[in-house]
Amino acid sequence: MYKFIRSECPEYLALCWESLTAQHRQAKENNPKHKFDWYAGFKYGTTLDILFTMNVGHCAFCDGGGIGEQSRKTIEHFKPKSLFPDLAYKWENLYPCCDQCQSQKRERFDPDLLIADDIAYQFDGYFMLDYRTGAIEPSAAVDSNHQRRAQVTIEHYGLNLPERKRGRLRELQHYQRRDKDVSQLDDFSYRYFLQDYTD
Repeated sequence: MYKFIRSECPEYLALCWESLTAQHRQAKENNPKHKFDWYAGFKYGTTLDILFTMNVGHCAFCDGGGIGEQSRKTIEHFKPKSLFPDLAYKWENLYPCCDQCQSQKRERFDPDLLIADDIAYQFDGYFMLDYRTGAIEPSAAVDSNHQRRAQVTIEHYGLNLPERKRGRLRELQHYQRRDKDVSQLDDFSYRYFLQDYTD
């Protein structure tokens, strides 16, 4: 998870998110089997683009880049809409996400989950990296509460699945071969894995 700054809520969403929430709640009351809908007023495509622009095209959880080319772009409800229906359309609960992170987390939630736009969040305050295996681990240099939050986050988003670890190592190789005069860190996936690497 690479720290980012959340942009202001788009004006159109600020004006309608509460009415969209009420519409969704009413639909659920009328039919408990009603499936969630991104109503027209939400402007799904526009909102998706704003969220991904906010994090320079990266997933807010694994920090994979190239979303839309290598993985489907999705909008993740940090607090699941099934458990927190009043937050289903609220800007602060919506995150740019790859489909792999979303399918790993599903509708689970733990209050200890970390999120990278939290003002106090710093990667090194929770995690450490293994450049031999590509793994992300809870930092040994922090207290047990921080370690638990790191572990919960790793587990909920599947951040240490074998393909994720391989992907980080592969991206590190690409990063080492980059044209330093042209390439920027934001051009790569897993920026937290690359930012402190000295070659």
